[in-house]
Amino acid sequence: MQGYRAPDVPGYGVGYDYGLINYDIRNVFHAAGGYELPFGTGKKYFANAGKLENAVVAGWSANVISGLQGGQPVTFNCPTNTTSGTNCYDVKVPGQSQKLGFHKDSNGKLNWIGNPAAFQQPCPLGAAPTTGCETNVPILGGYQGTTTGPGLAKFDFSAFKTIPINERFSMQFRAEFFNILNHPTFNAPNFGGNGVTQISNSGNFTSTNFGEIGSTRFAPYDPRQIQFALKLYY
Repeated sequence: MQGYRAPDVPGYGVGYDYGLINYDIRNVFHAAGGYELPFGTGKKYFANAGKLENAVVAGWSANVISGLQGGQPVTFNCPTNTTSGTNCYDVKVPGQSQKLGFHKDSNGKLNWIGNPAAFQQPCPLGAAPTTGCETNVPILGGYQGTTTGPGLAKFDFSAFKTIPINERFSMQFRAEFFNILNHPTFNAPNFGGNGVTQISNSGNFTSTNFGEIGSTRFAPYDPRQIQFALKLYY
């Protein structure tokens, strides 16, 4: 939430700041599951395996956790204040696509927004209409949720092997792969906080830095991580 811009101004008030909360995510798909592989004595495959074969192929299971979701709403402030003492949000230009998607911009930087012309702001109070702003929109600009940031895609995988020892004791070998596809998840343009310094003017549609992304969402950078473990059960 960005806060109220003009709660005491007649015609605006708190109702003008109703909008999408910053964790409003429209498309979310999460899936998790496990599967015991059908190998070894009593299973579909290698049912007649000997002791040595059983030690190699039996007792395995595979597990997956996946998450796919769309981006979160992002609100851009107007490059120029329109009044004294109130805030202003960019407005969306009708008929102009924001062309959202990862690309390199003219600065050679990773960028999310391909069309700055899809954004505009109201003219400052008393300004002439020739100053490159919109005169037919409210002085406070648009509502919260000017655009949508990058989405999230993550896939974790693990393989477990149960190793029986006797009636009381058993062991389990685990191989776990977090973000196995090594897929980065990026923050939205103009994001700052949690130890991240935002790119200057990445939320200003009049700047060549507009739409640039300066960080990934999960620290430190969320690379593929692999770990192995051996557990004893008794």
